[in-house]
Amino acid sequence: MGRNALLITVFVVVGGSVVLALPWIRDMWTGPVVLPQTEVRNPPSNSIAIDGLRVMNRREARLGLTNPVAVTEEIVNEGQELYTTYCGLCHGPKGRGDGGLASYYRRMPDLTARHVLNYPDGFLYTIIREGGRNMPRFADAISINERWALVHFLRTLENLDSETTSP
Repeated sequence: MGRNALLITVFVVVGGSVVLALPWIRDMWTGPVVLPQTEVRNPPSNSIAIDGLRVMNRREARLGLTNPVAVTEEIVNEGQELYTTYCGLCHGPKGRGDGGLASYYRRMPDLTARHVLNYPDGFLYTIIREGGRNMPRFADAISINERWALVHFLRTLENLDSETTSP
């Protein structure tokens, strides 16, 4: 009985290996694929947006993306609320990079630095949308108009110190 069990085991192992090696069983490497740029295929309908505005990357946005939201007191206040909720933890209440979580990162940008204040609105918008080195992207959490409101508020950060320190 022991010899029969051994023969059956050998038969199953060898036979199973032969079955698995048959050409009709393919893996990801040898399977039927369409190699890139070898065959033109149209995308499925409604899979690529063709009727909306194209999303600009940072370089394009730096030159060609302007803030469509008008500056009003309500918009700046909305931007301040968003800043407190999403940005203040890291960048601090006045944008100096001294928030409660700043010590956990190698470098936290000071949003009142001259070079940051000189960033075009479109560039700031894309940073908020896409994130940065340690900064998460907020495209899924903050709507388009809210991002623009946040950009308007960021423009007021340099004045926060002068307002709080003046007599």
